Amino acid sequence: MMQVAITYHEDFGKHGFSVLKDRIRPSFEKLMESGLVDGEEVAVFQPVPAPLDLVAQAHTSSHMANMLHDPYRQVALLSAGSVMMAAEMVAEGLAKRAFAYTGTAGHHASRGSCWGFCYFNDVAITILRLRQMGLQRFLIVDVDPHFGDGTRDFFGRDADVYHINMHSGSGEEHDARMNNYDIGLTFGGSNERFLSSLKGTLEMAKDFDFQMAFVIFGHDSHQDDYGGFDLTFDAYPKMAQMIVDAVGEKGLVFVLSGGSCVHVAERVIPDVISVLAGRWQA
Repeated sequence: MMQVAITYHEDFGKHGFSVLKDRIRPSFEKLMESGLVDGEEVAVFQPVPAPLDLVAQAHTSSHMANMLHDPYRQVALLSAGSVMMAAEMVAEGLAKRAFAYTGTAGHHASRGSCWGFCYFNDVAITILRLRQMGLQRFLIVDVDPHFGDGTRDFFGRDADVYHINMHSGSGEEHDARMNNYDIGLTFGGSNERFLSSLKGTLEMAKDFDFQMAFVIFGHDSHQDDYGGFDLTFDAYPKMAQMIVDAVGEKGLVFVLSGGSCVHVAERVIPDVISVLAGRWQA
């Protein structure tokens, strides 16, 4: 079985959201230069847009109408298709894990609205597809510093989805009945606090019998980026390894979310993929 499937399209860098797109091509080129992608254990695949009928099942008719003439509509559909393709490959046993590049983010897209560089909720659309394939229970770990309100709109009342939000707000809330866990690290959250909190949240979810895990991976958490945390490069492979260990042999898909700094993306994306491939060396 392939260790990591990477879904990537050059249009993410050409036509992606203005704040997000500049990191795409340079980070992909660094990944290719790293030697990780060998075409066998780690390989790249080109996605196609998510089917409109499936997207329309996830979102309201009014939202679909509002998006009809949006300039980012097509790359948002392609981004959702990237996440879907990555997850399908894992679900079908073609790859153990996957990393999905995107040109827009998704976790601020609710059923009927969107904001924050998000247009269609890529993970929610993908879970809808996976449920058509027979999977039912999912773990979502959102480590983007901005609260994933759109994803919560989809799954806040769905006890078959355990939704963890690690965000730059304050306070901690745990709804054990609906499997929602939010932890605010406040602005300036350090490596130590972030990793310790992540370990605690994964421990809380250890008895939840999920079939696939999604990580909404925003590197805007880096101290040089715009998200409000104060993480350094060291945090990202440690974070990825912690999640890999917690997920074990179950399916795992990392979904690229927020982040604009090119030099951060060039470093952390290959680092994370090296962990997913079992090749990370500190």
